[in-house]
Amino acid sequence: MNRLLSSLLVVLMVLASLIGCGYRFSVEGPGPRIGGGSVQRAEGPSVRLAIQDVANRTFYRNLESAYTDYMRQEFTVSSGAQVVAEVAQADYVIKGEIVSVTVPSLTFSTAQIRESRVQAVVRVTVEHRSTSNVLWKKTATGTGEFFVNRAADVEGSQDVIQFNQVLQDRALEQAGQEAMERLAAAFWHAWDQGTFSSTQSQASPDPPSTSLRERSAAPVV
Repeated sequence: MNRLLSSLLVVLMVLASLIGCGYRFSVEGPGPRIGGGSVQRAEGPSVRLAIQDVANRTFYRNLESAYTDYMRQEFTVSSGAQVVAEVAQADYVIKGEIVSVTVPSLTFSTAQIRESRVQAVVRVTVEHRSTSNVLWKKTATGTGEFFVNRAADVEGSQDVIQFNQVLQDRALEQAGQEAMERLAAAFWHAWDQGTFSSTQSQASPDPPSTSLRERSAAPVV
């Protein structure tokens, strides 16, 4: 026991001496990343990205406006790009489309569906604004779940149908938000790997001025 106390006392004394001498323990450099390696942000300024209205290729109406808003929100926050309002201000233009929307059944009872899941597939392409060359394509899937309300005492009521439609619409919104989150993260990774680069013009330094004495001393050809 005395030996253990002596060892602890020695450790405490060493730590106290290190602190008194100004030593600090710190962690530097990029942190670890799942799957190995480290997270390193791309060098240089962020690219300027114009997001066009999302096209709707499905039979579900009024999705394009909401999905366009979700895309602009997510890419502004987490894509690493500077989202601009006008195409003329952009380095790249992103075009998106809702490819498909499905509502498969998840669980059943003998009389009715209890739970359902919406799945939305969104595809985007990124073009260089000046050349229209496609530099990047990506497809992402988002899901959203909702419970179908069909109580026995109100079965067949128009109110229940409308209520379930509202629940399905919210699930579609959730699916769109999830798909846009994944696309923004994928764009950030592509930018981080050097797929995109900013074309913002940088002012070149002025050439060194030549003094009057140097000009007069220069030989005349």
